[in-house]
Amino acid sequence: MSYIDKLEAEIIASGEDPAFAGGASDDVIRDFESALGVNFPPSYILFLKKYGALSFAGDTYYGITKSGVDATAIPSVAFATKSARADGDADSSMIVIKASGYGPIYSIDTSIIGDDGEPVVVETELSFKRTGEKNVIHQSFREFFSDMIRQAIKELD
Repeated sequence: MSYIDKLEAEIIASGEDPAFAGGASDDVIRDFESALGVNFPPSYILFLKKYGALSFAGDTYYGITKSGVDATAIPSVAFATKSARADGDADSSMIVIKASGYGPIYSIDTSIIGDDGEPVVVETELSFKRTGEKNVIHQSFREFFSDMIRQAIKELD
């Protein structure tokens, strides 16, 4: 059983109703990788194949939506990443996967490989465009997504 299947069982057991875009095919995933100039890590690909994009317990995890690579809104990972790069809030190695409103941005950073052998997840502040400072918060998307979902479920109690 994959980590994404275990999390799905926990999401269902929470009683909270998730909203998701629907799983993406390998071809669509490749189109998004090409559009962003990066390769998605395996744990993020599992998320994309299962959910596409996901809203759960007030949090939105960016991914692939039915609007495709030309989407003009969140939760499209292509839109979020291209917008953040254009604004100087992300560099070309980053894949923007979540934002907290006016606070930090969470990205998969393909330029840093973590202990799991996958790119790490970094948190960047609005000052990133000036400082370029990245704070590694998880060693992989799997670790990031698992921690975020479990924390959200804990807060539902």
